[in-house]
Amino acid sequence: MSKRPFIDTLRDVEGGGLLDELTDVQHALIDAIRLTNKGGELTIKLTYKPEGAGQMTIKADVKSKEPVLARGTSLFFLTPEGNISRRDPRQQNLELRSVEEEAPAPLRKAAD
Repeated sequence: MSKRPFIDTLRDVEGGGLLDELTDVQHALIDAIRLTNKGGELTIKLTYKPEGAGQMTIKADVKSKEPVLARGTSLFFLTPEGNISRRDPRQQNLELRSVEEEAPAPLRKAAD
């Protein structure tokens, strides 16, 4: 009697739904790994339970640990009133204005 390959059993779990889910989870994991350049993990747990009279149920559980990007920080300044602001209250404001664009001067060639 030959042994049935494990992949054949996986194809039958949840009517093929397990393999579809694993495909989607793997692609999401790979995308996250490529984005963060950090490792991840995909875990498949199969629980086998005898149901008597030569029957067995298999329950699948899929978990993924995707890497995440490190979050940045934001710098704030304390105001004399005790608020926080993105603008330093001790720094003067610069009066900025638009500058009209001038036509560039014609290029000159160096004498040979």
